[in-house]
Amino acid sequence: MFLEVVLVNGIWIVLILASLMYGVGTGSLSSINQVIVQVGQQTLEFALPLVAATCFWNGILNVARAAGLLRGLQKLLSPLLKRLFPDLDQDPEALQYIAANIAINVFGLGSAATPSGLKAMECMQRNNPDKKTATRSMVTFLVLNTAGVTLLSTTIITLRAQFGAANPTDFMPFAIMATCCACAAGLLLDRLVNYHDR
Repeated sequence: MFLEVVLVNGIWIVLILASLMYGVGTGSLSSINQVIVQVGQQTLEFALPLVAATCFWNGILNVARAAGLLRGLQKLLSPLLKRLFPDLDQDPEALQYIAANIAINVFGLGSAATPSGLKAMECMQRNNPDKKTATRSMVTFLVLNTAGVTLLSTTIITLRAQFGAANPTDFMPFAIMATCCACAAGLLLDRLVNYHDR
């Protein structure tokens, strides 16, 4: 793992140095400098709203937990959660965060689902006997989080509107179909692997 990190870092350093040397050699160093400034500005403009949204939803998540909303959401989704995560019966806190993550992902708020996803993993890791290996529930949650059904792709709609799409929502039927198929395939594969491992 260490050698892979060193190798990848080495490749990036070589590419950066080669680009700078090419810029100096061709007399276009000012153009490279201009691009670096523009990319930095565009990255900040793109990332800042996502960071702000994540912080906002993390606060909402804490308020929802204190108000008992996560418990209610867990009870609402309990038939599904009990089938998907049978070994988490004794961990209601993890199930609450999983339920919140599923609900947020349904509305396409991917970055907003991150805090609840991290909290769910943290809860599951607490009771993990082998800290270096993911449990069955962790793997199932990862599959569900990655390929979960999205009914309203809020983030994509916002980005499409921001970049001037004529109809920012025209992709929605295809997105719903794709996420349903991905979720079904992912969970089916997860069940087959779990069944085989038994």
